[in-house]
Amino acid sequence: MKIKILFSLLFFTTIVFSQNKGLVYYGYIEALLDGNAKGADSNAYLVFNKEQSYYVTAKDSLEKTAKINSMTVYKKNYEGKREYTGKRSAQGDQVVYNIKANTMWSNLYFDKQIYVKDEATKLNWKLSTESKKIGNFLCKKATTFFRGRNYTAWYTSKIAIPFGPWKLHGLPGLILEAYDTEKNVYWYFKSAEYPSNTKENVNSIRKAKGGKPIQFVNQTAFNKFRLDRQEEAIDVNRMNQKNFKGVIFIDPKLSELFVEFE
Repeated sequence: MKIKILFSLLFFTTIVFSQNKGLVYYGYIEALLDGNAKGADSNAYLVFNKEQSYYVTAKDSLEKTAKINSMTVYKKNYEGKREYTGKRSAQGDQVVYNIKANTMWSNLYFDKQIYVKDEATKLNWKLSTESKKIGNFLCKKATTFFRGRNYTAWYTSKIAIPFGPWKLHGLPGLILEAYDTEKNVYWYFKSAEYPSNTKENVNSIRKAKGGKPIQFVNQTAFNKFRLDRQEEAIDVNRMNQKNFKGVIFIDPKLSELFVEFE
């Protein structure tokens, strides 16, 4: 009798756990230089419960070895081509968003891993009646401005949670697709499980095995990091300008180096 009761409790716990968890897979294209979604295409996923979400992309283990070691090449309208390898790391770029704490913990790889703790910005979404089908989900359109870019998002109220890829959040449904005006960044839907029995962890930022303890910086320090990297790139241009006479080197903008820049 005790065994039956224990089994029932475990079964009930499993059901409750699965109902409180969801998983969505995205493709993520980063094309900061050229827009039009012409850039490195990476796998991404978002796992969530009612209180928190965890997003990751640009992670080695999410990609096939052959893809990591190859280049994605496309031809432009003018003569020539641009080659993309994409930036990936053992732990990937990650974002954890906790509703109650109103906080986002994130990291990205730019020459090194940098970790940021930031207050979750309230996004002023403009809701539209426009709709379209994405997979098996009927989605509605919403637009907002966030840190330098105008975004369009398509969300489904069928999964009524306020999460989305990266740092996009605050809609009355899960965001399945999102992009900025120029499609410098573009998330597209692959599949979703809700409820899900996934064992993926929603709790915190993962670090590489054997890595040092994580030290988070605030947004002010992150802004300085970005400006320093821009200055370094401009200095490289100045050196190249001296070495290659007659060649014009265009200084990079922050918007061409980072997804968020304001």
